[in-house]
Amino acid sequence: MNKYSCGGALIVFFCFLYFSDSNAQTKIVSVPINAEIVFASVDRVGELYVITSAGDIQKFDINGKLLSIYNKGLAPTLFDPRDGSRLFAFFRGDRSVAYLSPSLEINTSFNIDSAFVIDPWLACASGDHDLWILDAADEMLKKVNPRTSTMPVEIRLPSEPTIKTSGITFMREYQGFLFLLEKEKGIHVFNGMGRWIKTISAPSLSYFNFLGEELYYPEGVKLIFTNLFTGEKREVPVSKPFEIALATDERLFLVQKNSVDFWEFKP
Repeated sequence: MNKYSCGGALIVFFCFLYFSDSNAQTKIVSVPINAEIVFASVDRVGELYVITSAGDIQKFDINGKLLSIYNKGLAPTLFDPRDGSRLFAFFRGDRSVAYLSPSLEINTSFNIDSAFVIDPWLACASGDHDLWILDAADEMLKKVNPRTSTMPVEIRLPSEPTIKTSGITFMREYQGFLFLLEKEKGIHVFNGMGRWIKTISAPSLSYFNFLGEELYYPEGVKLIFTNLFTGEKREVPVSKPFEIALATDERLFLVQKNSVDFWEFKP
């Protein structure tokens, strides 16, 4: 092979690397929503859930088809579709928890026992039966099993770094860790026993999510992905501004106040 053909081959090779790693995004459809969107999430299968100010939870397939609607008349304070088979919702107003079916019908609902938690600020699912609950009355992080009426973990939020219950806007258990979002500071990471490990500095965040072994969150018009186990980071630019951007193995959902754009996506 002469030097010219070798150079041409190298150009083709690097062009291939560039385009194959460019996180290709092609818009499929834009779906209007009949009320302001206050939150959105995806389940492990990759289907989208939109929560509106009217209290709706609307479920869409990966191509924008509306599958189900649930309405309690009040938007949940925290919603996590998890694996798509047993969806979790917490309502601070009446201190209640509901587990929903894939068709958004209530399978189980109950109030949080005041014997364990006086003032539940936020709650999220832990495994099949436990709950992580932030108690605003005593600034404690508690793991509660409602079925057995036991509390295997009860630990005070750390004073260094200072974490205040009232500043926490979202929480979720994933891969054996607990993640708490404090809007002015970032994402606090705890182990399975409720002990603080580290804080990912990302001020002014309103949400975060996960894809495989990666945590991701928005920064401007891009998503920052961080591997939970190696700490390796990567950035994915997004095609247009958004309120919420959610990524799966096949789709990128760009959420605006009253609509959602569905994009093909290669993470």
